[in-house]
Amino acid sequence: MAHRVSSDIMRRIKFFAIIVILALAAGAAVFYIRYHYGVNQLETQNNQPIVVPDPGPPSLPPVKPPTGTSTKPSTTTSPTALLLKVPFTSQAPTANWDQVHNEDCEEAVSVMADQYFSGNTQTNLPATLADGEMSKLNDWEQKTFGYNLDITSAEAAQMMQQVYGLQTKMINNFTAQDIKDQLNQNHLVIISENGQLLGNPNYKQPGPIHHMLLIKGYTSNGFVTNDSGTRNGLNYPYTFNTLYNAAADWDHSTNTVDAGKKIAIVVWK
Repeated sequence: MAHRVSSDIMRRIKFFAIIVILALAAGAAVFYIRYHYGVNQLETQNNQPIVVPDPGPPSLPPVKPPTGTSTKPSTTTSPTALLLKVPFTSQAPTANWDQVHNEDCEEAVSVMADQYFSGNTQTNLPATLADGEMSKLNDWEQKTFGYNLDITSAEAAQMMQQVYGLQTKMINNFTAQDIKDQLNQNHLVIISENGQLLGNPNYKQPGPIHHMLLIKGYTSNGFVTNDSGTRNGLNYPYTFNTLYNAAADWDHSTNTVDAGKKIAIVVWK
């Protein structure tokens, strides 16, 4: 009887032992399958990579530019240098520096302006053309004003308007930026000067007390002129300080220049 009981107990122990072993084996199998086939499924499935959608960067609210700023790129409206192709003539194109031609600066700048706005692209005007035009202007001045040797800025502007149909305006106490702004619009600038203060070594010294020159461009160093007071006046450079300090309009009442009248004549068509 005792032997039978002991034998039954042993069979039960073995049975439970087998159950425990099978349970442990099943658990190990499940763990192995989940680890080996479950986790790696993020990397491969049937030997094909699985694409995991990229959620992208987090959505952020739009950033507003600081007050007073622009989202457009800045642009530069003015070049650093400009040169308008205004043809040149001296006021004595045939080298005849008589009394009339010595005073023909107003006529010379007017002829150059007219030829530029008429489309003449020559570097130097033919002497016969320039001399003929200046003679015509002298006649007009004598008929209109009763004189033709020295005229004021206002009279020169009137002559260009009435003889050549050009448009003009006057700028008093002009600045360097005033001149650049006009040149940038394809306008020419003519200034009445005390020629003795310009310091041009090409003049017969001490230089003319009254002179007019035409400004046609600028660089980082100053302004470019057609200075009819010398045969070497094509593209002649002056600093702004020189031009402004020498600026002086003709005064008929004193028969000389007035340094208190610093006037720029703007010419366009």
